Amino acid sequence: MFKLAINRPITVLMFFLALMIFGLISAFSMSVNLFPNVSIPLIKITSKVNGDLNFVESKITKEIENALSEIDGVKTITSAAYDNFSVSVVEFKLGKNLEVAANDVRDKIGTLSLPSKPEIEKISSDSGSAISLFLYSKDKLQLMREINDKIKPFLQRVEGVGKIEAKGFLEPQIRIELKPNELRKYNLNALDVANIIKSQNFKQALGELNNNQDNYIIKGYFEATNLEELSNLRIKTGVFLSDIANISSLYEDEKQSALYEDKEGVLLELGKITNYNTLEMIKNVKNTLPILEKQIPKDISINVLYDKSLNIHKHLSQVIFDMVLGIFLTLVIVFLFLRNLSATLIACIAIPTSIISTFFIIDLLGYDLNRLTFIALTLSIGIFIDDAIVVIENIAKKLKTYPPLQAAFLGINEIGFSVLSISIVLLCVFIPISYMNSIPGLFFNALGISVASGIVISFLVSVFLIPSIGARFLNPKESKFYEKTEAFFEKIEQKYENLLYKILQNKAKFILATLVFVGLSFALATRIGLDFLPMEDDSEIQVLLESKKDLSLEAMKEKSLNLLEKIKNDSNVKYAFLLVGYDDAKDATKAKIYVKLKNLDERNLRQSAIVSLYRQKFQDESLKIKILELPKIEGAGIDDPVQFLILGDDLNTLKEAASQAKEILGTNARIVDISDNANATKDEVALHINKEKAKLLDVNPQYIAGVLGYSFSQLSVGSMDRGNSKDDIILSFAPEFKKDIEALKRISIKNNQDVNLELSSVVDFIYSKDLKTINRYNKNRSVKITAGVNDLSLGAVQKLLLDNMDKILNNNPSLSYAFSGFINLLGETVQGFAMAVVLAFILIYLVLAALYESFILPLIIMITMPLAFGGASIGLFITGHNFSLFVLIAIILLFGMVGKNAILLVDVANKKCHEGLDPDKALLIAGKSRLRAILMTTFAMIFAMLPLALSRGAGYEANSPMAIAIIFGLISSTLLTLLVVPALFKFCFKLDSKLRKIYEREKLN
Repeated sequence: MFKLAINRPITVLMFFLALMIFGLISAFSMSVNLFPNVSIPLIKITSKVNGDLNFVESKITKEIENALSEIDGVKTITSAAYDNFSVSVVEFKLGKNLEVAANDVRDKIGTLSLPSKPEIEKISSDSGSAISLFLYSKDKLQLMREINDKIKPFLQRVEGVGKIEAKGFLEPQIRIELKPNELRKYNLNALDVANIIKSQNFKQALGELNNNQDNYIIKGYFEATNLEELSNLRIKTGVFLSDIANISSLYEDEKQSALYEDKEGVLLELGKITNYNTLEMIKNVKNTLPILEKQIPKDISINVLYDKSLNIHKHLSQVIFDMVLGIFLTLVIVFLFLRNLSATLIACIAIPTSIISTFFIIDLLGYDLNRLTFIALTLSIGIFIDDAIVVIENIAKKLKTYPPLQAAFLGINEIGFSVLSISIVLLCVFIPISYMNSIPGLFFNALGISVASGIVISFLVSVFLIPSIGARFLNPKESKFYEKTEAFFEKIEQKYENLLYKILQNKAKFILATLVFVGLSFALATRIGLDFLPMEDDSEIQVLLESKKDLSLEAMKEKSLNLLEKIKNDSNVKYAFLLVGYDDAKDATKAKIYVKLKNLDERNLRQSAIVSLYRQKFQDESLKIKILELPKIEGAGIDDPVQFLILGDDLNTLKEAASQAKEILGTNARIVDISDNANATKDEVALHINKEKAKLLDVNPQYIAGVLGYSFSQLSVGSMDRGNSKDDIILSFAPEFKKDIEALKRISIKNNQDVNLELSSVVDFIYSKDLKTINRYNKNRSVKITAGVNDLSLGAVQKLLLDNMDKILNNNPSLSYAFSGFINLLGETVQGFAMAVVLAFILIYLVLAALYESFILPLIIMITMPLAFGGASIGLFITGHNFSLFVLIAIILLFGMVGKNAILLVDVANKKCHEGLDPDKALLIAGKSRLRAILMTTFAMIFAMLPLALSRGAGYEANSPMAIAIIFGLISSTLLTLLVVPALFKFCFKLDSKLRKIYEREKLN
């Protein structure tokens, strides 16, 4: 096969050109995202019902949870019961098809007898807001109508656009605002008016007319067609609707408010279709905005407030820059070692060929391009060129004594087995990753597939393309630069040979010293923090506000605006916008401020410093204020870094445990923004009917509920056609009559004899507080404790909680706990990493044992892996970085890298021993002959990653620790490989020889 490649250079060249062409096509057509597509299958079930909190929990939420728990593949069920509605979010295990999950949920929910049909919504974790638009107009009603009629339908038709959420949108309505004084004057109440309107304003099918030839549907159109007709609707003799109410075309009462630049408008959050290219979708939206602006009134302004593509471009541009710089530094290193321009250029063909061709394989396997893909390729530059260096160096040696074609064949034939062994070992490292069926596993997979694809291409390039080109273009003539510097390299080789001789004479001491190093470095690793994803400077943060009192929307807006102004005055801030009532319940006591910071080079402080500053600066006794960096994984409900759940049945017991947990977290000053969701209450006026008075006065409680509902709620009494849509007709008291309890007491009701009474004559009014919501997790009531961290790892927080768990739960068997969010993912990361490493070690051993026909040699090669981990730990400790998902991914890659050097050394030593040399001589020859190749490949890999390690641009918080771990791991592993592996080889040689005598007694010819 090697001969075929050398003899048919055009065939080989065309094959790799084809791969590169397909790679380029894939690179420009693949979906591009910041992170791998983390498709968490989530289904949201919202059920509306007329009932209080406890009724909703017991009759709706629990029933839904019981049904959901019977579905295969359910991971967690998170629910919240509110007055009049319930929300449940079911998370399925990864791999569950979202459509299948939604159908399963529909089938199960369909078997329940619920008061109303629940709304079932599929949530894809990659369908979060990709771009957000703020719309404003002085004419608020016109804006709402344009959004409904033109803007949303237009944007929905843009290619790639998925779900559109309108924050701050107010549904246009026909408002009938009753005047209580006029109602009393005409002996009426709200229920009377509602019944009269509904009896006179409707549309209804009334039957059919049939004859021998024709069939006619009879429909009654009794609806008012305009405000004037509605105003003239007769209530009673001489009394019209306009006499007792103000009628206007307006919009629903505000429950949510979006503000930007002191203007109140609507925030449209546009998600993308699942698996659609994020950059392409955003580009499509931006390209169509000028067209949209021409189709709507000129006074409606559209501002882009959030653009996910900017962050993606920023991160990818930085990684690509680091990769290109790494390639350049690698070329320099290779040239300094080879000191032959033709050899350097030929070897470096492997880099672009491997990188570009890898895109084709990644695309073929169904993956997208993301930040981890490019990081993986950057980290692998040294690997891609490594095999080519080894091959070209060996061919160069043969050229000194053989003609070019023969030199190329002998060179690749001699080193081919080592190259194959190295590639297989590297692939073995990544095979176990495919078994990681978890969110961290998706990240590991993205890197693993990228590197593994590159390794396969790199191997093919090294054994086919490099010999083919080298046989024809490699110049064996030594340059003047080579002659001047050769003495330096020979001196290094001689010193290493002398050192190696001493080591072989004192092998036990060096092996013992190595074991001590490994032990100490593993002990050091336990002192390094553990995080899921490092916080990065993405120039955006969010401020969450929650009032400690039950405030109106206007009052909360006023408090939030005060803080918004302070934030906007910060010189580090580019702009900010406010959203009041941002959660599912549109709770007016909760607000969120999105803060867009200036670019890193335009501000004085890094994002983490600004977050710390805001935590100190923004304190308000009436508000709970949390400063958070935006979650890296969308759709999983991950906002707060620390999320800890206490589960049980009794709310008071849960509150006590939550209070204890907060107290324990508060003992560490670096744990900040500690809060829980146990004490959120709302003010209410409880109406208790006096049964004796009601019986005496002959009053029906159901009738009272009807009167109050149409007086103080926003209930529909019909609709009015408006073009292709309808406006609901809403009946209620005018706002000025809904401000205090006195207005409630004076409500006029009637008894069964049609006698007018005041509500206060049969009802007692009591001010009280009640819970806003009851939260549940996996069919248990729950309290969630959340917190942020300031220069503290999540692993340390988790340890603090676990160490004090008995104290938190007070040894109460009815209580249990769970972690959610990033802390939960942290556990999955460590577990997946441990499993992947164990499986990788087993696979590497099996493959090496098969390749070398030895039980002992694989163990000698594999000693480099714990040595590398020790070096990585030292590097992280010195630089102050934590272990994280990214670092653990890098360490897995490192384990594959470091085996290469040991294989090069052991392979030659093993061959020399089989040729009859004693181990000492074999090792001295192997060490001296492979020293340059080992140093060159190590330096090439280190310098390829140096830009990533030293960069302070976008994403350095995650990228730099990865590169640092690999660089320090390579340094420690290479130094110890050159010193300890020979000692260990000699130490184990006799045992290996004895074992070989058992299974190599005879061989068939």
